[in-house]
Amino acid sequence: MFLLHSPAAAQRVPPPGALYKEYSWVSRENKDWRVTDEDAVQRFPERAAVFLPNPIREFEIASLQNATRVDLILDRWGGHRGTINKRISLNGGQWLPLPEPAHIPKHLRAEDVMYQDNVVIQVPLSQIREGKNTLQAACDEEGGFGWGQWGINAFTVRVFYDDDTVRNDVQLSGDITSPQTGATITDAPRIEVKANSASGVARVDIIAAYVGYDEDGDGDFGGWHVGSFQWLRGAPMQWRDHVATLWRKPYSTVWDTHWVPDQEPGAISLVARIQDSRGFFFITEPVTDLTLKRTAHSVQLFTAEGMTTDHGVRAGETKDCFFTLPKAIELQRVTESALHFRSWHGWDGHHDPIQFNSHRMAIDGKNHFYDYDLLQLPINSLVSGQNVFRVHSETEHHQLEVLWPGPALVVRIDKRAAAPEPKPGR
Repeated sequence: MFLLHSPAAAQRVPPPGALYKEYSWVSRENKDWRVTDEDAVQRFPERAAVFLPNPIREFEIASLQNATRVDLILDRWGGHRGTINKRISLNGGQWLPLPEPAHIPKHLRAEDVMYQDNVVIQVPLSQIREGKNTLQAACDEEGGFGWGQWGINAFTVRVFYDDDTVRNDVQLSGDITSPQTGATITDAPRIEVKANSASGVARVDIIAAYVGYDEDGDGDFGGWHVGSFQWLRGAPMQWRDHVATLWRKPYSTVWDTHWVPDQEPGAISLVARIQDSRGFFFITEPVTDLTLKRTAHSVQLFTAEGMTTDHGVRAGETKDCFFTLPKAIELQRVTESALHFRSWHGWDGHHDPIQFNSHRMAIDGKNHFYDYDLLQLPINSLVSGQNVFRVHSETEHHQLEVLWPGPALVVRIDKRAAAPEPKPGR
């Protein structure tokens, strides 16, 4: 029996005007990232006991003076099928439940879905202290195979500060100066940011909101596009798959929209995150209602159909999902194609090549670790109608996990009018 305090909702990208600092914890070895159900030893007495008791993770907070709010962002591995009641406790306080990804269809049980996501919760300010802090995590098991376990590769604590109180001391500001709200942009638009800081600007991150592949694993293909994960064991969480990170003036970049899908008019927004040399972050006002206009090409994204719970393979298993290419797409006009693919333990040393229709290719994933790649596909592997993506493994070790919401097929299509047929005699 345990008591839970329901945390308030929080955002991966903080609201405009937010002023905050970040403090981090990172996993550095094979045990400290795992969270194991204490009852797992009943069925797996030796194997589960290796990971118990669950580790206590320590992190430092430099200052809470003028703090108004604290958010916690996790790089979370969803773990074994049937792992329920994922929860954390800060400094021995009440248990805080961690919600499952919100965009999983009702016919699938979220606790049986394989995922790696960025869960974000607001935590009570009273549970955080200056100096050393601790985080404990726990879980239970139901409906799986008797071993509840999930993982925390890394986490970030955001401490928000009262703007009116600290603004004069921090003096951190900025805006996106180009493009401006309501503008029409073309592929590879230039984005310019004005950033000011009394102590010096350390970095500028630019993030875009649009409909595209779900890089952060919550199943939502819209909103702000950025994933914050531990890309290398022992390293802190890092933003990736956003527009750009700029380290020096001029704070200007060309946004690579090569694989950004076509958007409805006015569907794109941009925002910048500015960090000063003391570690404070500031979020600019967004630039909204941007329209991406393309004349030569179209980019279309097709999400996976047929994803199941426990969509992983080992010990001779094979699983498929599908992509439907409308017959209205003329395959001879497709100039490039690729596959967004997120995996856990997608290590070629343990698993067979993955297969798209008749085309076989390396997984190119990591050993007992998260990975996200954009895998190039030969255009002659595409067919009109149903396309099959297949995974198979003979390993007796950990399965290849195809992470929620599954892979996605993206194609570039030439929209230009076909050249006229030459007349006879010419």
